[in-house]
Amino acid sequence: MADIIRTWPASAKPKVVAEMFALRPRWCRYYFTLGRGTPKQSIERLWFTYQGRILGSFGVDEIVCNVGQLPKLHSIDDEDSEWQIPKDAWVAICTDFTRAKARVFMDGFRGWRYFDFEAWKATPDSKHRLG
Repeated sequence: MADIIRTWPASAKPKVVAEMFALRPRWCRYYFTLGRGTPKQSIERLWFTYQGRILGSFGVDEIVCNVGQLPKLHSIDDEDSEWQIPKDAWVAICTDFTRAKARVFMDGFRGWRYFDFEAWKATPDSKHRLG
């Protein structure tokens, strides 16, 4: 099994990000788009970096293609979200957020990448925020 990492949008306010990544889960399931292609490997965890720091990871229950079967998304305020998952997008359905135990840094990027947290935290680039 493999892990992947994505960047949480830097435009998101830190307060919203803190609530989204709180240790007390607000929702039972989280839906994260991966784009039009499915990962070639089986994915166990989905990690996130935000403003140069790796926050932690979600357990991936399954990866599906949205053909209209996914529920309507809601905002943190429990309103219907203005952003919905596009049809034909591959989606990681996740639960159980785990905060990164070590202070590890990684610059943002577009899309997603395969990722090994233990290997990354041993690199010199992971020790300092570059941005």
